[in-house]
Amino acid sequence: MSVILSEAFDIRADQVHFRYRRRGAGAVLADFSVALDGRPTVLIGPNGAGKSTLMRLLTGQLRPSRGTITRSGKVGWSAQHTAALPGFTVTEQVQYASWLAGLARAAAVDETARALARTNLTELAGRPATQLSGGELARLGIACALASAPEFLVLDEPTAALDPLARRSVTAVLQALAAQGVGILVSSHTATDVGPPFTRLLVLDRGRLEFDGSVQQFFGLRHTSGVVADLAQALRDR
Repeated sequence: MSVILSEAFDIRADQVHFRYRRRGAGAVLADFSVALDGRPTVLIGPNGAGKSTLMRLLTGQLRPSRGTITRSGKVGWSAQHTAALPGFTVTEQVQYASWLAGLARAAAVDETARALARTNLTELAGRPATQLSGGELARLGIACALASAPEFLVLDEPTAALDPLARRSVTAVLQALAAQGVGILVSSHTATDVGPPFTRLLVLDRGRLEFDGSVQQFFGLRHTSGVVADLAQALRDR
């Protein structure tokens, strides 16, 4: 598969520090820096590593305590669990997401049709969103993220808790989007998402970036960090 890289787009975190405002809360990220480009990227790490917090910072849902987040274009976001809106069809939910992103009605209609086609949901356009299967709902989340015509997608564990067939349907969508030049960052705490279309791999543990390199480097290097070595071995054994 040939992938067209979105070289003109990037997201950068520079010396970012973040902690939640509750008594006794420690820093989730401290002096954290990373630069994302057009390479399809998977972010892995154990539960509690700070992956979801980092993604919410990168997409502007959270503000860093200090440091800067910069984005050179439009970002689409999908949370780990897409909630089906009662009373909405698949089309209406994606149009609603488009409207929330600031698109005018005519543009929202066009982008919704395009997003449904890109996520293989056109045939389900009129179905109530609450009647979708797990894999279909995951693709609906991606369609909602595409509803504003972004250059970059940030997806928090889009294949979490999916069966192998549903996971395959989501992966096929991500592969097609990457081939079209859409930048993608996907998080996962399992071994299932380390494969095509992803060429870059990040390992986050306790708010620290323990590895940043190609998938080939991740498997080919002898790692000294405990969590990176453990994850690499787990992935080799899958």
